[in-house]
Amino acid sequence: MTASLKYAASAAVLGLALNLGLGATAAAQSFSGDPAYGGLSLRDGSVQAAVRAGGAWSADLLSQGCYGYITEAPTLTVEYAGGEDLYLSAGADEDTMMVVRAPNGDLHCDDDGAGDLNPGLVFAKAERGVYELWLGTYSAGVGTPAAQIHASTSGFDTTNPFSVSPNASLRADQALRLRSGFRDDPRLIDVVAGGEARLEELGDMCYGYSGEAADVALTYRAGSLPLYIAMESERDGVLAVRTPSGEMLCNDDAVGLNPGVHVENPERGEYLIWTGLLGDRGATADGVLSISEIGFQGVDRRLDLTEPALFGSRSLRAGFVPDPMAVEVRAGGPIEANMAVQDSVVSVGYCAGDVTRAPSFELEFEAGEAPLFISAVSDDDTTLVVNGPDGAWMCDDDSGAGLNPVLEINNPQSGVYDIYVGRFYGDSETSPATLYVSEIGGGADPINSRVDLSLPAMYGDHDLEAGFVPDPYRISVQAGGPLEASSSGMSSDSEWCSGSYTAAPTAELTWGGETGPLSIYVEGDRDTTLAINLPDGSWRCDDDSGPGLNPALQFDRALSGVYDIYVGVFSGEPASAQLMISEFDAPSD
Repeated sequence: MTASLKYAASAAVLGLALNLGLGATAAAQSFSGDPAYGGLSLRDGSVQAAVRAGGAWSADLLSQGCYGYITEAPTLTVEYAGGEDLYLSAGADEDTMMVVRAPNGDLHCDDDGAGDLNPGLVFAKAERGVYELWLGTYSAGVGTPAAQIHASTSGFDTTNPFSVSPNASLRADQALRLRSGFRDDPRLIDVVAGGEARLEELGDMCYGYSGEAADVALTYRAGSLPLYIAMESERDGVLAVRTPSGEMLCNDDAVGLNPGVHVENPERGEYLIWTGLLGDRGATADGVLSISEIGFQGVDRRLDLTEPALFGSRSLRAGFVPDPMAVEVRAGGPIEANMAVQDSVVSVGYCAGDVTRAPSFELEFEAGEAPLFISAVSDDDTTLVVNGPDGAWMCDDDSGAGLNPVLEINNPQSGVYDIYVGRFYGDSETSPATLYVSEIGGGADPINSRVDLSLPAMYGDHDLEAGFVPDPYRISVQAGGPLEASSSGMSSDSEWCSGSYTAAPTAELTWGGETGPLSIYVEGDRDTTLAINLPDGSWRCDDDSGPGLNPALQFDRALSGVYDIYVGVFSGEPASAQLMISEFDAPSD
């Protein structure tokens, strides 16, 4: 600052302004001054003070390596007589942190030392003097939560008299009496979701914030019907329900992005219902609570396997012709598949899309040794939901070409397959689709949807022996094709086969290297992939092990014999590339 005073007179005004600006910044970050909540004195035992945590300054400006947000002046001071261990801690409903400046000027920082997101610092045989303490919030944007600071010679204390928790003893905002079989199902109740109370206090699976008192006290005379409790709001809502026996049932996203609690065998008695919100504490939003014995929000979302299939049924046995069997259907319906099967066993995939209550098609199948392929083709984004002979569900969305689903069932069971063809974006609408059943492959032309090793290689047959030159051996190829790896017959036990390929091999290599090293990789400007059928009949696949987005496969002891090599693209149109074969290590990033 002194140097600025030596500037020429023409710069005096600018220098003065600069001086004032830097002086103001330095003062703002001095981290000193009168403590906002005064001081505590401690000789023995414990003392405490009610404060508010948080501030506008990043704590690392006071002490490097600290995380959190504090005020400029200390929150309070503790004058300690010295001699015993000194424990400084705090209790709050938010995640708080603490910075302490000891009498010798050393700075100490902590986040969760006292447990449960509460800070705690211990000074062994603490020296006598004044300890300046800053209590901050770990995260920005959470305000200045009420907290209590504790100073003790006997241990940490995280007591927080300002904690707000759901309180079952408080009178609920609304009361309702229902008996099984009630009319006007679903019963709708306007609520205000959210609040200051932390729902985590009710149980391990409860999240978000609500009011202290339950929003609704439901006195319910149970019968043989299930009970569905759900809430709709424009915010991300949550539900917490205490059953008459005291069990806590909490949920976030059972009904799309709305919460729902399903009680299959409800008890008779009082159900306390808290409606909450995820996100900011104290936030609220209008919502509608629905109570039903039909289904969430009064909609029966179950699938009925006993109803006649909408588009017919068929009995087939292994080796059936023609293969594939095709059935014209309508894809989609009013029921969200994921919700319909959420309490059932799903053995394959994730169940997505909207379907009808009755199956689209029913297949009775007498299995043989071949796999069973069930697929659908449509101009729309279709899904498959299949209930197999063992009662488990099998589902797929996009394993076929484009946005079409394919289920490949290896070692299929004999019995009934109830098949639902859905639409990913349903909205209760339907669209035309064709359902295919095959033992050859998925799609409209399963024979041509799988790779065929017997076809002549697109870019020739190549014979190489150990010590070949030049090394690397280069083959110019076109990468990519119409077949998706997931439904083409490529299957590796060690890698995921991705990309799109031609039915014929890109190139065929006959290798006579006598178990020496061999590298096969691709150089191209696009995101290319690689799949190789080895001399022992197994597959090896790769996507990005080479430079950039190119694949590379390396064999330390390569088998002699025929390598059918497929060069694909991860997505998009075919592209030019170079297939490289070498006895040296494949390049990588």
